[in-house]
Amino acid sequence: MMQILFFPFLLLSAVFTQQVQSVVKPGSFLTPTTKSSWPSPSGLYAFGFYKQGSGYSVGIFLAGISQKTVVWTADRDKPPVPADFILNFTRDGKLVLQSAQGVDQTRLASFPGGASSASMLDTGNFVLLNSTNRTVWQSFDYPTDTFLPTQNLSHGQALYSSVSDTNKSIGLFRLFMQEDGWLSLYPAGTPYVGLVYGYWGAGLSGQKNDVVLQLEDDGHLYLLNGAGDIIANMSLAGNPTKGVVYRLTIDPDGMLRLYSYDTNKNGNWTIKWSAPDNKCYPKGLCGINGYCTLNDLEVRCQCLPEFEFVNVEDWSSGCQRNFNAEGCEKDRYTMKPVPNTVWENDNYSIIISTTQGNCSEACLQDCNCEAAMFKDEVCTKQRLPLRFGRRDQSDSTVALIKVGTSTPTIDGYLPKESKKEHYRLNILIVGVSLLAFALVVMAISGIAVYRNRSVDFDLREEEAILEEWVYQCFESRELSKLVKNEEVDQKQLERMAKVGLWCILDEPSLRPSMKKVLLMLEGTIDIPVPPSPTSFLSTI
Repeated sequence: MMQILFFPFLLLSAVFTQQVQSVVKPGSFLTPTTKSSWPSPSGLYAFGFYKQGSGYSVGIFLAGISQKTVVWTADRDKPPVPADFILNFTRDGKLVLQSAQGVDQTRLASFPGGASSASMLDTGNFVLLNSTNRTVWQSFDYPTDTFLPTQNLSHGQALYSSVSDTNKSIGLFRLFMQEDGWLSLYPAGTPYVGLVYGYWGAGLSGQKNDVVLQLEDDGHLYLLNGAGDIIANMSLAGNPTKGVVYRLTIDPDGMLRLYSYDTNKNGNWTIKWSAPDNKCYPKGLCGINGYCTLNDLEVRCQCLPEFEFVNVEDWSSGCQRNFNAEGCEKDRYTMKPVPNTVWENDNYSIIISTTQGNCSEACLQDCNCEAAMFKDEVCTKQRLPLRFGRRDQSDSTVALIKVGTSTPTIDGYLPKESKKEHYRLNILIVGVSLLAFALVVMAISGIAVYRNRSVDFDLREEEAILEEWVYQCFESRELSKLVKNEEVDQKQLERMAKVGLWCILDEPSLRPSMKKVLLMLEGTIDIPVPPSPTSFLSTI
């Protein structure tokens, strides 16, 4: 009898001990390799370090299942930290990520005053409390890519997809709770205009800004207005099952999915509901100048004709030309059709009551036109890049793409060539040009040193004179002086000069990367007018 009475006491004692252990006091800290996390009372969730790439990030993850799924990440756009970093709940109640030497510090939670305690809750919410046990900060208020039961997503809040399953930095898509009560999916970097940029939505017209997204423990996902009415059901409630965990995630591919996991079976996550219906609907999935196709319900990205992927390992990086787009003469180009594709409508000219052939001809005759969309006798001219492309067999739109034709080199034009060959040529041109510029500077500097017989002579003065001379030639449209009026491609020369002026700026952060340099030289991206170099002579 004594043993029977004693067992509930042991059980209650164990539960009480777990609750006590879940409370974190100021002065506590975590490291990636020793004590790495603070668990929730049941051990289902944990807050702390998790492995990401070659380093560690701080976040919340499901620790009580075999698949330790991350549901929240702190400072997700910052790179992972090395193993010598510390997550410190300081004695004055601040949550700080810092290096072992204390040189690098990042405050992970901002709130007035200091916290008296912290707790990882079984709901997946990490909270900081003041001396009166009032919540002063909670992770639920700052969602990343995942939404959990008992969490609210109210107007103005958003979930942002991750770059990939292993890289939790902000990706290409977002789920936004709008002021008008609509829940919508958008590509990153676009205005919240559902009819133009949204690719899925749920809600009811005429609502106020008091609508919230809610997810119950039984998997019921819905929108609730201020009056307590459910205005949209996404996923209906299931039979409450102990040990089943739910999460709503906007995945890296732009799809919104409700997952369930049965902790009793130790299996895999199961998709209970998803949106939109078509995996190609997420706009921007294939990057610029690329379009999405479905092959046996699996997504594939394709490039426009005579284009190729910037990075074959990352389709979202988009596509770029594999031909030279020099000059405007009509005989240098032809039009290639891409039927049954839908794109962003960013036209600058519309021609009505026309044919596909006339649409192609109109684009060939127009130097500004790089693509045209033809549908129902309407032709719209566009410039590159094209965005949000996808194949849609039910849509009759034909994208007409201006591409280069092979031209003999005796005419003074470059033949159509592969991207790798073009890159090698650009690298060679840049290398030779910069080497020649460096040799000129060295020669002038050497003569100056020899004449002055003193290494105290400021070589920067000569460099500044050369930089100003090149910029003056560029500004006055007299770049031919740089090549002694030899016959060269003037557009290529201007492009080279502009890139060169950007590359020699004193401020390193303003100089373009080598990848951007190559894209500038190729003509894939525009080259801004470089700033005028500051003359050394004007500063002495």
